[in-house]
Amino acid sequence: MVMLQNLAAPVASPITEIVIRALEEQIANRRASYTIYRAYYGGHQNAKLTDRLKRILQPEGLEFRDNFSEVVVDALAERLKVIGFESADEKLVEWAWTLWMLNRMDYLQGVVHTEAAMLGDAYVLVDWNAETERPRFAYQPPELIVPHYGEESQKIEWASKKWLWTPGIGQAPVTRLNLYYPDRVEKYAAASGVWRQHQDEGEKDWPQPWTDAAGLPLGVPIIHFRNKPLGANFGGSELINVIPLQDMVNKIVVDLAQVLDTMAFGQRWTLDIVGSQTEYDVVPGAIAEFHSEDPERAGAVGEFVAADPTGLLYSLEMTVQHIAGTSRTPQHLFQIAGGDPSGESLRMAESGLVNKARERSFGWGNSWEDCFKMALRLDQVFGTDAPSPKEFDMETSWDQFASRDVQGEMLALQTKRDLGVPRRQLWREMGYTEAQIVQMEEDLQEQKVAETNLGAAILEEFNKGRNV
Repeated sequence: MVMLQNLAAPVASPITEIVIRALEEQIANRRASYTIYRAYYGGHQNAKLTDRLKRILQPEGLEFRDNFSEVVVDALAERLKVIGFESADEKLVEWAWTLWMLNRMDYLQGVVHTEAAMLGDAYVLVDWNAETERPRFAYQPPELIVPHYGEESQKIEWASKKWLWTPGIGQAPVTRLNLYYPDRVEKYAAASGVWRQHQDEGEKDWPQPWTDAAGLPLGVPIIHFRNKPLGANFGGSELINVIPLQDMVNKIVVDLAQVLDTMAFGQRWTLDIVGSQTEYDVVPGAIAEFHSEDPERAGAVGEFVAADPTGLLYSLEMTVQHIAGTSRTPQHLFQIAGGDPSGESLRMAESGLVNKARERSFGWGNSWEDCFKMALRLDQVFGTDAPSPKEFDMETSWDQFASRDVQGEMLALQTKRDLGVPRRQLWREMGYTEAQIVQMEEDLQEQKVAETNLGAAILEEFNKGRNV
């Protein structure tokens, strides 16, 4: 069990105290924005309902919403799928893909990409797993991380992580803070508001060294995935321009629900006629009984004409179109009306989303490559069989960003093959993973050997017949 080991004295350095206070302020400011984006993505949008609609639409206490925010985020994240890596060094590619699969990144990459699109930022901590004896990729929520970029280098010079930590069963939670520098990790813990230096079980040094055998720094292990940063240190959420329109959608849907509830059908009324209906009840076939002080109007009957919801439906459709245009999300993904387009219509409808996904792949691909550069450094220092390329020249391979047109793809691949594009690259573009590609090459080699042996056997039998 991990035990909390506070060193003798509280943090005394005024510089450290200033850093901690500044970090707390930065985390609080960014966390407020992240909380809003998470809420809208998850459908916690606080739609305003009347008491009657609450009884109808929220009988179990579940929040009512018509959530398009999730579609906007998922539409982008689902188009960004890493399917392999490219390098002139085949050993480096094999090492990277093996590490990718051992870390179960087929799932984790989806978490990273969704969080980056939703919140604007996502982080991966690359460290050494002593139990498995290999580098480890661990997703880090942006609410916990603050990267500190150098003004000139525009690279992370150090990073911090602050979180609430429970040492063990029955023990009170403790606030933890780690400062990650290129050559060390400073760990702090706070109980009752007092910060102290901290060591985890088994650690002998403070700060914890982060160097190789020669004392050279290993580098900051926090890798930042930014969504469209436009030169800034932090990214921007895909929802920043969608949220006001999402509120409008909820408002229109609530108004539509009220119209359908109270005015979707003609309602009959009477004046001073005693009937079975004694109070105003909004259900089909009900008769509203009213009293008039004008005796000449006694016995009158009439009907409230049903309201026409066309205007509200049109407003809803136009608002969704604005969401689609603002976020470059194909409108058919919102399933408002009509079927899915196909062929050239589908390519035109998806062009904005495809271009957006391609743009994101540049920055996020660089971040994945930075993850592997750090992982390779750790494997070379702590591992036993890491590759040693002359230079790190790896590139991230992505699945295609557009929806598949199988016939068109096959024609395009055939053309590329005729132009001399290598077979392995064509397989990557077809969506095969590196492991599948390796297996296919082995199968092809075995098939060639079998065909050669079969041909030799046939020739031998033929020659025997001739010699009889």
